[in-house]
Amino acid sequence: MTSLQAVPILLSLASALMFAVTFVLVKITGQNVSSLAALCVTLTTNVVTLWGWSLLSAQESISISIEWGYFAIAGIFAPLMGRFFQFQGMAKLGANITTPLTLTHPVVTVLFAVIFLGETLRIEIIVGVLMVLFGSLLLGAQNGNHPKNVSEVSKKYLLFPLAASFTYGVSVVFRKAGIDIGTDAVTAAAVTTTSSWLVLSIYLVAFRPAHALILCHTEFVTLVIAGIFSSIGPVLLYMALQKGHIAIIAPLAATTPFFVLLITFLFMRDNETFSVWIIIGTLFTVLGSSFMAYIGMS
Repeated sequence: MTSLQAVPILLSLASALMFAVTFVLVKITGQNVSSLAALCVTLTTNVVTLWGWSLLSAQESISISIEWGYFAIAGIFAPLMGRFFQFQGMAKLGANITTPLTLTHPVVTVLFAVIFLGETLRIEIIVGVLMVLFGSLLLGAQNGNHPKNVSEVSKKYLLFPLAASFTYGVSVVFRKAGIDIGTDAVTAAAVTTTSSWLVLSIYLVAFRPAHALILCHTEFVTLVIAGIFSSIGPVLLYMALQKGHIAIIAPLAATTPFFVLLITFLFMRDNETFSVWIIIGTLFTVLGSSFMAYIGMS
């Protein structure tokens, strides 16, 4: 592996780590804070952080260009819908089940990349996809609160991370299409989160769900910190997409479950589900994603 090949890999893994920290921080407030409140605070933090970063780092004036349309569409799929569905799933199922199911989005990304971006789907990639799906099925058979019994309610809640997986997967394809045209990674991430924030703002003005936005000071600060980490994550992802193939980047960005498992094991083991099947399912998800990345480099 050359140093040039290693750069997008390291960027993808760093992006996965940033998102893992984000999800764990949201999980800390998840029992008392609504998904809408978490989405509102983190997205607002994203917009302020990323545009501030973009303006401070810009070497020339920023102007609207055609690739912004791709970033705006990507932002509606994720972080808006993807993050909303994921936060809902985390509140119902826990981080160790929701996150690996959500991060099966490389399956969606690879399929859409083959159809719309002309990527080649090799048999080895299919093997990696099957490994990810197998790990997800193991995780999906578990219940976030009672791992020995799978209730009908828990099965319904599985729709949240699966919907998040689809929206995240589609979003990555639009991001790749846009970043290949041009624009720096920070501005691309800023446009992506801004479209999400605008749609959310319209919803808040139209329906005024004030009761769902109540936060205490500690919860607000925790979500702002989560928003800062989730601002860095997409920038690193865009930088990786600039330098590497989507068939490599998307699977590596899906190694977030490994980092979530590690963080929650170290700091939140009393509040999370840690069964043998959870660990095996997570390992299959991560190994499948890593295998797809390895094949993509060969």
